[in-house]
Amino acid sequence: LESEECVDVFLEVASRCCSVICCRVTPIQKATLVQLVKRKMRKICLAIGDGANDVGMIQEAHVGIGVMGNEGTQASLAADYVI
Repeated sequence: LESEECVDVFLEVASRCCSVICCRVTPIQKATLVQLVKRKMRKICLAIGDGANDVGMIQEAHVGIGVMGNEGTQASLAADYVI
């Protein structure tokens, strides 16, 4: 999200949704989105991931779920819960 205006528009759209799924984004973008929702919307965040690229997002969320599978164990090691 390149500007504060983009952040505000994204959060306005996201706030109208029951849940938001973001794919094809970088690990830092995943963590940043969780930070934005926590800081600006003051919502409880759940993050689910299955690989090392999800660790930052899982750690940033209030509740992190790591999925055990083919991607390795990094996400499950960083998570609060593992499935």
